[in-house]
Amino acid sequence: MVVVPRASSADDDPRASRSENNKFASMRSLSKNQWPPPFEPDAPSMNYAKLALLAAAYTSACYLAMALAYYVVPGLDLASKLKLDHIGALPETPVFTVGNVRELLKFMNMFGTAMYAHAGTITAGSRGMDLLGCLLVGFITSIGGGTTRQILTGDLPVFWMREPEYMATALAASATTFFLWPKLRSSVKFSREMYTVLIVTDALAVGCFVVVGTNAACIGGFGALPGVLCALITATAGGVYRDLLCAQPARIMYPEQELYGACIVAGASAFMVFAKFFPDASLWIRVCGPIVVVASSRIWACIRGVQLPVYADSDPFAGVPTRRVL
Repeated sequence: MVVVPRASSADDDPRASRSENNKFASMRSLSKNQWPPPFEPDAPSMNYAKLALLAAAYTSACYLAMALAYYVVPGLDLASKLKLDHIGALPETPVFTVGNVRELLKFMNMFGTAMYAHAGTITAGSRGMDLLGCLLVGFITSIGGGTTRQILTGDLPVFWMREPEYMATALAASATTFFLWPKLRSSVKFSREMYTVLIVTDALAVGCFVVVGTNAACIGGFGALPGVLCALITATAGGVYRDLLCAQPARIMYPEQELYGACIVAGASAFMVFAKFFPDASLWIRVCGPIVVVASSRIWACIRGVQLPVYADSDPFAGVPTRRVL
């Protein structure tokens, strides 16, 4: 009698099971270095009450980091910008008010600075850095893009030297993140609601940086292509520096996440179209239009999982070391 062996399955093979577990563990390890951190595969469906609560809490935390910057750094001559009222100290400058489009842009720029510092601090912490390392990486992440753009365009001294509230906001947000973010439960940090809040707020902040970078190129008299490049540098260079300091691949150059750089290019192109063909359009339209383009395309890409094409030949030199081929 011939006994035909039963086909084994992954459930029966302990090696396959261990392989799946190791694969999942490596995905979890990679997710710590992604931003925003992805939600758990078995996370419950969206709870809109929790979403609203997390959105209010996160935006309030960024706002308070901006306010804290005005309290804790009196040596930066920020105290003169404060006035006391029944809810505490508020600046007299248009940092927290949104009465017109320029004030809205300044507010979102400060808000984005706090957000980028938050993301940089978490990445540095996940790589095992101490308090000083996290503060430095958070600070460089938040100001690196604008600083690089200003150096390239000759706009010196850089913005955070002229307006030290940006530096104070970045450091305050980094320190707050360092001490408070690890205390959050994983069910909150890796929830669908937190992922949604971070995606939406990050998309709005990136849109704001795109407007600031493209507008700076227009003011300097540069052309359309340098304008788009300035937007790309402003919105992403800080993240590239963060990844280099944390010894990991620059995320914007790899298909780990959905469309990012392409959304920035689309928003900067929209800004240049308004500047070239509709110079008499309302300032609200010329500023908010590109922000909407960036935010909507980024959110759409996250919902649909859209990515740029990847180079087809994964082994172009047939295993021969690149330095020997080149």
